[in-house]
Amino acid sequence: MRGNTSGRELWGRTYPALLPWSRVPVADLHARCTEAVTAALAVLWDGCDDALLDGPATDGQIHAIVAAQQAYGLGWRDAVLGDVAEVARAARLGDGPGGLWAPAGRWNRGRGRAFRPTLRGNLEFFGMHPWAGELGHVRAVRCAVEGASADPRATLTLLFRTAWTDKATERRGWDDAGWWQYLEVEALAAWAVVALGLPVEDPASAGAAVEEAAEAVSPSDWTWTGTGLPDGFLDAAFAALDV
Repeated sequence: MRGNTSGRELWGRTYPALLPWSRVPVADLHARCTEAVTAALAVLWDGCDDALLDGPATDGQIHAIVAAQQAYGLGWRDAVLGDVAEVARAARLGDGPGGLWAPAGRWNRGRGRAFRPTLRGNLEFFGMHPWAGELGHVRAVRCAVEGASADPRATLTLLFRTAWTDKATERRGWDDAGWWQYLEVEALAAWAVVALGLPVEDPASAGAAVEEAAEAVSPSDWTWTGTGLPDGFLDAAFAALDV
């Protein structure tokens, strides 16, 4: 019965459904979404030509873009995951990873305001694929699993070291957040639990435990200019996941 469905079961359905999309380049994901949003706007505005796109944008136009993008995101979600969101709602399992299981009524990312010179520029920003971030987590985990032959410790080591390298390359600081938040350790660990088939009932709680371990072992002055992950983090992550 749907009411007896476990969260782990739905995570187990969600991950393989997203896997094929994790192989689609991010730029292509955004392009497909923007194309669909533009088509919807052309119907709404009786055309969406270069003259309109290269002109200044109004907040009202941005609101229309955001509405079309959200509709695309919900339609994409349901097409990819099938009835997962419906089952999660019936079983009262929450909004799921990255809000993927959230009902439409709670999936509201605001209306947005024009902040770029042209409508085209704003469309490129507000018309991006709404699930690209979560697909990025799945992509990172998939690459780590494949690169480490699905060995749990080797996979987690590769996963977090690669995440560190990627963020350090961007030269981002963390004066407003911890490094583990910039690396999105919690989300990566949760998806890794599912991908590796670890015997954990609640991947989300496991991810939170790894994030807590990261904070616990991290020196207060740790920065991107260091040698990499803080000493003790990987061992603490292994312990949190019992691998």
